[in-house]
Amino acid sequence: MPKIPFFLVTGFLGSGKTTFVKRFIDRFGASQRIGVIQNEFAPGSVDGTELKNRGGTFEILEVNNGSVFCVCLLSSFVKSLADFIEAHQPEMVLMEASGLSDPISIGEMLQGSELKERIFLSHIWSIVDASKFEKLAKGLPRIQHQVRVADTVVINKVDKEGVDPGEISAWARRLNPFATIESSSFCETEIKPGQSGFMMAPVALRQQEEFASLKASGAPDDVGTYVIKTTRTLSLSRLEAFMEEVAPGSIRIKGFVRLDSGGMMAVQSCFGETGMEMLSDYTGPTELIGIGPHINSISFGKRFHELTRV
Repeated sequence: MPKIPFFLVTGFLGSGKTTFVKRFIDRFGASQRIGVIQNEFAPGSVDGTELKNRGGTFEILEVNNGSVFCVCLLSSFVKSLADFIEAHQPEMVLMEASGLSDPISIGEMLQGSELKERIFLSHIWSIVDASKFEKLAKGLPRIQHQVRVADTVVINKVDKEGVDPGEISAWARRLNPFATIESSSFCETEIKPGQSGFMMAPVALRQQEEFASLKASGAPDDVGTYVIKTTRTLSLSRLEAFMEEVAPGSIRIKGFVRLDSGGMMAVQSCFGETGMEMLSDYTGPTELIGIGPHINSISFGKRFHELTRV
């Protein structure tokens, strides 16, 4: 049985990873059997649900409640991935890593006995949020490590006001002189298997010895999560009130909220910048995930349910 190419997409919370995964599926889904791995730091499955509702031909494995690169999930993830490949026989595997993951040890992870005969690391993309660069990228080791292991660095959201793609590109080049660096908005970038980097060993393998000396970032102690799942509905005005309360103290909020008018609202928020969009093809219940510093899941859930009461 030939080995299957394994592709990895990294990037901090809200950088555009799921958008990139959608474009990857659009590019290859009609001609290849794709296995998609969704890794969510919170114990919820919003990104997986979003992909399933989008349609397309692919199988999905969801690994939630932590990063697959942390020792707490690593062994179970390796077994789950091996079983997933055995069951679905994909022709390629694409993993969207948690935004809080540190993939510096990805090369070593895929060399384990359960995976090395089944898959090979083909390419890693790191999505960098240009609009949050000054706030995040310069100081967080996990983001720097995401860039270090990448074969392609996609500097996303360059359409945002005040962004200097040249400065970010120079920063990425200093961290990783081997990667291809591209700029984009909404992850509109060509994905070509024959492009530079695909025809040689990935950076994570070429630099594996050097990366072994770098300490991986563990799970952040000061970051909490909450997941709200309910069949209750609320008004748009109350949803807006809830977001005004919780978004400023959150890093990331995403999900779907059912309104009492009968519609379903998709919610996306990153560092307090919130966007909402009405959906016409989503039939599930409310599911909302929040990630942020010192979050108390009980108080957030209690507040949301208070607003759903008539």
